[in-house]
Amino acid sequence: MNLELIIDWQQRGINARILGLSIEENPLLKCRPDRSNPGLEDWHQKVDAWLFGWQIEDTMRASNRSPASSSH
Repeated sequence: MNLELIIDWQQRGINARILGLSIEENPLLKCRPDRSNPGLEDWHQKVDAWLFGWQIEDTMRASNRSPASSSH
């Protein structure tokens, strides 16, 4: 799988988190190929890329909600 496609799926995950979708709403989970399908490896990479993008955005949102550190 090429890098552009992985980045695309990461961006889709980021967008999903921005829109308020839960991690379980990864659209790829609805269309898992059979184990014998040669596309299974690509599917796994897309799922992982979407998840990574979703987690990046979720972490950014969590860090923005955290109280600011007090200065000494």
